[in-house]
Amino acid sequence: MTVYGKTRKEEQAQTIKEVGGHPILADLEGNVDKAVDNMEAIIFAAGSGPETGPDKTTAVDKNGAIKLVSC
Repeated sequence: MTVYGKTRKEEQAQTIKEVGGHPILADLEGNVDKAVDNMEAIIFAAGSGPETGPDKTTAVDKNGAIKLVSC
């Protein structure tokens, strides 16, 4: 099985590689269709973070999850 890890920042890609994953760069606030092409399962562990307001929480935590389910 091949495991991928989605990140939105290039500098985070190395961490994914270090734990044996293959990084995919994508932003949950943008188009994620290609990021999940041919994936059999997705584990959603993203979050806007404690420093953001309600708008980011909706954009990332809610709408980002909806985008991934809809792909």
